[in-house]
Amino acid sequence: MKKTLRVILTVLLALALVVTAVLSIHLELNLRIRRWAHQLPVISAYEVDQQAPRVVYLGEEGVRVEPYTEDLLHINSETGKTHFNAYWLRDSLYTHHYDAVMGQTNLVGPQHFITISDAGEVTVDGEPVNRQVIPVHLEEDTFLPYEDMADLDIGDTLGIRLQMGNTSGHVIFTNDYLPYQQLELESGQLIFEDAGQMNAYRERILSLETYIRWRAIREPIRILERSTGGPAVAYVSGEDQITLVTEQGAIGVIRETESRLASMETIQAATLPEWQPPLDEPVMLVWEAVYGRNPNVDTLPDMPGVNVVSPTWYELTDDAGNISSKVSEAYIRWARDNGFQIWALVSNEFNIDRTHAFLQKADARERFIDRMIQEALTHGYEGINVDFENVYMADRDRLTHFINELAWSMKQHGLILSMDVTIMGGSDNWSKCYDHEYLGRIVDYLVIMTYDEHWASSPVSGPVASYGWVERGMTELTRVVDPNRLVMGLPLYTRVWRERPSTERANRMTNRSSAIGMQAQANFIENNGLTPFWDEESQLYYAAFIDGEDLVKIWIENAETLSIRAGLVHELGLAGIACWQRTFATDDVWPALRDVVFETAD
Repeated sequence: MKKTLRVILTVLLALALVVTAVLSIHLELNLRIRRWAHQLPVISAYEVDQQAPRVVYLGEEGVRVEPYTEDLLHINSETGKTHFNAYWLRDSLYTHHYDAVMGQTNLVGPQHFITISDAGEVTVDGEPVNRQVIPVHLEEDTFLPYEDMADLDIGDTLGIRLQMGNTSGHVIFTNDYLPYQQLELESGQLIFEDAGQMNAYRERILSLETYIRWRAIREPIRILERSTGGPAVAYVSGEDQITLVTEQGAIGVIRETESRLASMETIQAATLPEWQPPLDEPVMLVWEAVYGRNPNVDTLPDMPGVNVVSPTWYELTDDAGNISSKVSEAYIRWARDNGFQIWALVSNEFNIDRTHAFLQKADARERFIDRMIQEALTHGYEGINVDFENVYMADRDRLTHFINELAWSMKQHGLILSMDVTIMGGSDNWSKCYDHEYLGRIVDYLVIMTYDEHWASSPVSGPVASYGWVERGMTELTRVVDPNRLVMGLPLYTRVWRERPSTERANRMTNRSSAIGMQAQANFIENNGLTPFWDEESQLYYAAFIDGEDLVKIWIENAETLSIRAGLVHELGLAGIACWQRTFATDDVWPALRDVVFETAD
């Protein structure tokens, strides 16, 4: 009997050693067994945490908890309405702006232009509607009652949707235009409130103490929910966890595994109105810079390949939205006779404070938009080119909203909207003030001013637009904007740099520059007896010489160098090119650019 018992104990010990060895190697199997053990009635003990109710939006990047949750829940209780943040409508291409002086909120997107007064009066596409919508303003945010907005006769165009039926106490909004990831949960799946709670559970089931001490076995495990199965909206955070929103409304996390990632499915989203390129050929635009008088049309050259001219005729003159004009009927007739479309340019005169005040006034924006559309219809322009530069970074969203208002209004008349912006990065007021990605979804064409890599007062001499700098800038933009909407700018000028040793700082040079057009450049090279050579790095010709105390440098633009950069149109799939500005060009530029830009169109 003793011998038999020893054999049994030996076998059991051997099996235990084998199991231990296997489980030490196969961690996933180890965890499954331990989880299974915890689900046995004698062992399992869970303490479910109750989340405080929150107002949340399931955005593209993840779960957004509304900072004003407590205020909103109180307002919802008092009004009997469920409020959402108007900013969330950006995912539906709707932007908003609240004019506190007028007491009016403007909400505009691809399908509708809605105004809402603080008293609750509403217009949709310019027409009053017999509905009342009373907005709530908390600091800089505007909140709209979901039930009243859903009652407007605009269908589901806003995309915002309140998820009903959850038992969590959370107020959860989704957007029909977003493609959500969905994960089918297993029955019994433990969901944790956060990563800390999840990691504590994992450490617990991996701890030997849990299984050898009765007190440790019976100590409850803190969880958010034990799933009964079913689908959940899932976000992969990149931190070995998946954030979930279950059908019951619980918002928590589970551990990321390969099998879970593989089983996630995309819920098909609704589609926004499809954009179609207004031109059925590449854009080859040239700006006509009009500073004082308009050009004599009898002296204007042939410009083979050019299909759009953009005269700089209009400027914002005050913060009330008034506009000055330098329109030339003779120029309009010349453009028509030569088959050019006209996209009249309107600028903010680069006046940063005037622009700041203008963007905050709903009536000023309306006056500006009405005037520009009337000008386009009166003179027969095909489009408008907006050149708002030097804008406060703080006005970034206001500028985007203004362009959205303009885009909606122009669309009602079949007009083409283009906007001039710099490449991404750079300074706050000259580059970061543009929401390139969002603007690229609003306008027909985003015209990128890919020049002044080295600007007039640059501390370092260099080219206006080297090939590598332009290629990097445009490539970066194609990652966030549809290339079919991107028009690449080309400078028809260069800068002559003069450097001399600094008299104030050791081992430093001071420099100054002057911009010259291509004919002046040719004269400069000839007059100074220069022999330019090819600079492989910039893909430009280069020349330098000593003039008195100055080291003079010039990076040369000509038909060849411009054509090389124009090749990026095909390489990156861009919509075309825009040249600043006509009077800087020599006649050989136009056919050279035409041959490149329209290469695939022939």
